[in-house]
Amino acid sequence: MIVWQGLGFLAVLIPALLLVLLGMIEKTMPVPHGNEIVTLLSAIAVWFIGKYLNSMPGKVLIDPETNQKVELKEKHTIFWVPMQWFSIILLAITVNLFFS
Repeated sequence: MIVWQGLGFLAVLIPALLLVLLGMIEKTMPVPHGNEIVTLLSAIAVWFIGKYLNSMPGKVLIDPETNQKVELKEKHTIFWVPMQWFSIILLAITVNLFFS
């Protein structure tokens, strides 16, 4: 079961789509270290997309009774981890693939 908020599912979808693309490319020509390259590119893409999405400003509301400001902001997480930090897991997978 995958748990996400907002566009956090992209942290799994991006590597999956790149692996499918790699599979289609490898049918015509071999790609040395293809899996490592794909997971590294996925980690980079997930980091920048997650950083962008989670840094977007939220909607500021003012409580009429106390005049305190409250910011409502959409989170983009996967397994309760902000999307950009999921790229560290992808980077660890890249290192594991490279050394195995």
